[in-house]
Amino acid sequence: MSTPLHSVLMIGWEYPPHNSGGLGVACEGLTEALYGQSTQIYFTLPHTNVGPVKHMKVLDCSNPAWFDEQNPSTHPPFFAYSGDVLRPAKKKTTIFERHELHALPESELETRVEEYAELVAQKARSVTGSYDVVHAHDWMSFPAAMRVAEATKKPFITHVHSTEFDRIPGGAGSKYIMETEYEGMSRATRVIAVSFYTKQLLVHTYGIDPDKIDVVHNGISPVSPSPDTGRHHFSPKRPVIVFMGRLTMQKGADHFIALAQSVMAKLPDALFIVAGDGDMYHQLLFETAHRGLSANVLFSGFIRDKQREMLLNRADVFVMPSLSEPFGLVALEAAQRHTPVIISKNAGVAEVLPSSRVADFWDVQAMTSEIKNLVTDHQYRTEMIDNQLKDLSSVTWENAAQKVRAVYQRAFLGRK
Repeated sequence: MSTPLHSVLMIGWEYPPHNSGGLGVACEGLTEALYGQSTQIYFTLPHTNVGPVKHMKVLDCSNPAWFDEQNPSTHPPFFAYSGDVLRPAKKKTTIFERHELHALPESELETRVEEYAELVAQKARSVTGSYDVVHAHDWMSFPAAMRVAEATKKPFITHVHSTEFDRIPGGAGSKYIMETEYEGMSRATRVIAVSFYTKQLLVHTYGIDPDKIDVVHNGISPVSPSPDTGRHHFSPKRPVIVFMGRLTMQKGADHFIALAQSVMAKLPDALFIVAGDGDMYHQLLFETAHRGLSANVLFSGFIRDKQREMLLNRADVFVMPSLSEPFGLVALEAAQRHTPVIISKNAGVAEVLPSSRVADFWDVQAMTSEIKNLVTDHQYRTEMIDNQLKDLSSVTWENAAQKVRAVYQRAFLGRK
């Protein structure tokens, strides 16, 4: 009988507190749970992580030329999927938004990812004998994983949290990113998808062998302290409906604005909060004004930590109308805080949160009806909250870590 794997080189791109969204949160939850199951982790990042990380060894694979000289420890070279800044090495006064990064010449974008791959490969050589398998999170890390795997002949896993087809619906995204995703998954020993929804996309869009793909749903960390269900933080007499995510086409923020107008016809005192930032911000702001909703739709910008918790606690309904959502961790966070959740049919999180309400992202009327019922029918609302909490009982990072360890073992045994 083979010996279970106990050590992994994990190639990341972001990690709290320097994360733009769910990717960093997922890496944190998964690595902590793996550590609790006797897994030693070497975790690479393209920046210096600020703050103690006790459960794993963080390997700084950064290039000083990527950073703002006056504050080199706090700015990653560029965030994965956000509107946060990128500071090029030779033009430190120039700021590129994330959507502008997509417009950079493919050679320049490729150079930045390849530089990280080389730095990871160099760092990996110093701990080559200390890990059994390589585990890469999303496309930015795939070139590094391929380089390390080729040099060490160790099996490697590609973990797909999101694809370019999700981020840019319709297939009009970066050719380089799509090719990197395809090559990484094709050459990987095993592929982890965060949902069956994502697995089907990988099979039908990228042509990946379904037998090579393992589905491992994300988990969620316990809330501490218990959620404040008093919902008294602000506007205590108004129903509050919340959207939280990047303001991009993928996340369906424009459908949320249309939903606000529809709900206002039935609940004129409703308050809508749009939490997030992205390349659609100004478009959404003007659309809100055009529809005459400016007094009822508030844009909070990107929020985190206590502000994020307060808003999810306060929400009477959380809506996630994504056009394509591989998973959707924030829906779990909302449900955990006793908030009813309405999500798109194109969201992987529905697989572990069956008690949520599901609708087509464009079906404003169906979502309007659900919001009205949840706001006005106390019993209906209470039953939904209770059922969501029951759903969450098995959605843990410990369960996810057990499945990931099984994938490691499968990859190790199947290594050529």
